[in-house]
Amino acid sequence: MKKFHSSLLREKFVIHDPAAEIEGAAPVVALSNRLIVELRDGRDECVETFIVRAQNMHSCVRAGALLIQAFERGGPVMNRHIPFDWDKIWSVVVNDFEYAYNPERWIAFYHEGKAVYQRGDHHPFLDVIEKCALANEGEYDQTVTMAEDAFRQTGKTVRITYDANVALVMNFENNAGRCAIILRGANRTTTFNFSAQARPKTVLGIPQCMSGAAAFLEGVQLAFQVGMYTEKIRLGLIERLSKEEKIARDGRKRLGRLSTEILNMESAFEVRYRPERPEFKRIITDAERLAQKTSPVKARKIHSPESADSSEERVVE
Repeated sequence: MKKFHSSLLREKFVIHDPAAEIEGAAPVVALSNRLIVELRDGRDECVETFIVRAQNMHSCVRAGALLIQAFERGGPVMNRHIPFDWDKIWSVVVNDFEYAYNPERWIAFYHEGKAVYQRGDHHPFLDVIEKCALANEGEYDQTVTMAEDAFRQTGKTVRITYDANVALVMNFENNAGRCAIILRGANRTTTFNFSAQARPKTVLGIPQCMSGAAAFLEGVQLAFQVGMYTEKIRLGLIERLSKEEKIARDGRKRLGRLSTEILNMESAFEVRYRPERPEFKRIITDAERLAQKTSPVKARKIHSPESADSSEERVVE
């Protein structure tokens, strides 16, 4: 494809049932990441449109990239003589680290308002939202109101609140592209963008650039988690051989593979960052410092006994 524009949304739907809440029931919460993938032919006409929803951001973007790649190689997805192998996409999206440490993973591909493929358990309310989104013909902001009306027609009155923020904005056109990444966390917000330009006599690979963006989405969050766990292990707040310790250990290996994926993108295209390229090692270090500051364990510094004049210090609990 020559052109692709889309944004990754992090969504939260809260369904309030007044009758149930009177009896003490909590509101129902449906979380999802959502990406619109329009598949366009050589004349820039939209051939098919898919909605990708997933439990985490990087899986959503990787799945979208693989969908575009499949379209570029084999044409439209839905009308093939040999049915499209959705399982193959999912097996590529889910890496070994994800299999080992994320049992909550799920994905769903929607076409014309219906889920054409799904793995894992996603909230059924998302299916209602996609049906309403199709009926609204692109007016996604009005989808919640239509969903409330749909419940009302079944004899159930609910109030739905909706919150969303953009995590990734992608614009590709004329053999160049730009990805803006906004990661919001409880302790920090990471914002940066990168632009990619095809090298002379080559073509910019949109799927590879999207995979690079997915690597950053996954890597920034994982590096922060690894740093927090590493420091808490050192402070004795996390037990040895626990799941968290294994995540800290295997997470570093996963970060190495993500770094390689990013380097491959940088080798294939001319890539520039603004303000600067996030470094996973630096994020780990920053997270370790934050974990030490916010730890309930009171750490105090004392001079090393090896030398009374030494400026080196060690931390004891």
